[in-house]
Amino acid sequence: MSVGQVLLIAAVAIGLSCALSVAVIVIAKFRRGRASIRSTALLAPYRRALIMMASGEDEDGEAKAALYSVPAPDWDRLRGSVVALLPKVRGTPAGDLGELLRSHGEIERASRMLNSRSAVRRARAAYLLGLVRDPDSAALVLPLLGDPDADVRLVAARALGAIGEPSAASGVLLALPTHRELIGLPAWVAVDALLAMGVQIAPALQIGLASEDATVRNVCATVAGHGTFSSAAPQLRILLATDSECDVRASAAVALGRVGGAEDVAALARHTQAPETTVLRRTCATALGDLGQRESLDTLIGLLDDGARRLAQLAADALVGIGSEGIARLKTVTARQSPSARVARGALDLAGLRGQLPVKAEGS
Repeated sequence: MSVGQVLLIAAVAIGLSCALSVAVIVIAKFRRGRASIRSTALLAPYRRALIMMASGEDEDGEAKAALYSVPAPDWDRLRGSVVALLPKVRGTPAGDLGELLRSHGEIERASRMLNSRSAVRRARAAYLLGLVRDPDSAALVLPLLGDPDADVRLVAARALGAIGEPSAASGVLLALPTHRELIGLPAWVAVDALLAMGVQIAPALQIGLASEDATVRNVCATVAGHGTFSSAAPQLRILLATDSECDVRASAAVALGRVGGAEDVAALARHTQAPETTVLRRTCATALGDLGQRESLDTLIGLLDDGARRLAQLAADALVGIGSEGIARLKTVTARQSPSARVARGALDLAGLRGQLPVKAEGS
């Protein structure tokens, strides 16, 4: 057999293989299309009822009755639509959709799937229970924070945040550090989950602020600031003054700017000075603006002459944030012939563009 014949046979084989592949793809798409059309037709009688329930317009309960009586084969196709609607609704409609899932055994099924050998199934089960937001499900999802699969741990934490059960806060904090070979939860996931649990997590937060793990302290300080947990202020002051981690001190400074008071001005002002780290100096300058205390004015005015230009800019922005007194002090600086005058003018120009400057009355 010649080389030409071999090449011809190979070309024919490749052509047949390509044609077969195309045929398989076409047939698969055709079947999927037919299945989709058939599924749409089967679900058509239930779509109006589902929309009415999700929009809270099922006043006579007719839609509820229709959806509760959906036969099992049709429910298998309708389930996905119900689950897709849950993240988009709140209040009574969300509760109604959750009860619809429960009536068709989905909550019980998801609870069993939490112990599945498949990580995908465990994650899906936790996700569904989070969507339903049933406080009783928190205790079932909580063990998944120690799951060997990192994705399952992440989904479980977010589900616990969606459920919003405060008793799960300690579990979320315990899942932050790396244990053996299990990488801890991402800090942002823990922060989001904890903030969603409300003010009742304050005791767990106070314990976390005293943790030996810096990640836990940092997350708790961040939550204390964003959630305005004023009861955490004494511990935040200690962290700002003594913590060995710069990130924790910075988070404590941010939080004190939001939950602290006039008694925190001196400490924050002290940490705007050298030889503190650049990050901490900037953070404390911004925190002084967030506090909004007139006792901060002299410190912030002094920072306008600092050699660190970004720190001077943040101090000027903080003065604007304090309000009319801070803005008045900035205006007096603009008359100087110094770098601080340029910083002050820049801050005032930006404040004007943002609408932060007081509007003068006509004729004044």
